[in-house]
Amino acid sequence: MTSNWTSIGESPYPWERDAIDFIRGRFPEHEPYRAWSLFEFIALDGSVNEVDLLVFAPYGFFLVEIKGRPGRVSGDAHTWIWENDGRRSTRDNPLLATNLKAKKLRSLLEHQPAFRRGKQRVPFVEPLIFLSAPDQQCDLTGTALTR
Repeated sequence: MTSNWTSIGESPYPWERDAIDFIRGRFPEHEPYRAWSLFEFIALDGSVNEVDLLVFAPYGFFLVEIKGRPGRVSGDAHTWIWENDGRRSTRDNPLLATNLKAKKLRSLLEHQPAFRRGKQRVPFVEPLIFLSAPDQQCDLTGTALTR
């Protein structure tokens, strides 16, 4: 394990552990890259938020939500349809919830003493969805393919 990667917890889900291992195996082992995996934070509104992966890189700060469902995913910017083994499930695009979580994290960071002194700005936290199942067929369309 690299010194710039901090694992706070371990996922009970094998697909999530596999996804984290996949990313960690390809993650740069030098500054300024940093990663924190599998942790929770309490937002200013009192909600508890789970984070699969938070990455800091020269080109941004990213909150990554792992979706390891096998099969086929289709849909648009608002609704995703997951199909596997003849079963179909319709869900909201996970980017919507991940974006809200990213905003809550940024807001929490803004209230920390290091940022309140005014010398540092909290970077924008970009939400990303990682479709991690190796055999997944992604048929998302339009802006659903963004992030």
